[in-house]
Amino acid sequence: MVKGSQTPRSANRNLDVKRAAAAAHAAALTWTGDTGDIKGAAILLVDDVFTSGSQLQRVALRLRTSGAADVRGLVLAAVPWSG
Repeated sequence: MVKGSQTPRSANRNLDVKRAAAAAHAAALTWTGDTGDIKGAAILLVDDVFTSGSQLQRVALRLRTSGAADVRGLVLAAVPWSG
């Protein structure tokens, strides 16, 4: 997937702003391959930093509604949760 347009940044923002930015980010993604490849697929999403989980959740939901059978997330680092 490729993000074809700028979306709001969510760094150092509250959870509501992060969720809204994640929704905009997921909506801006375009599948560059054959969309038939998504149907029934098991997909691994990789993210550099986990903060709220909103980005992974929104992209995973988009893939699931596009027909993916299973979507998992892998992150390289996590920001300490501050509530």
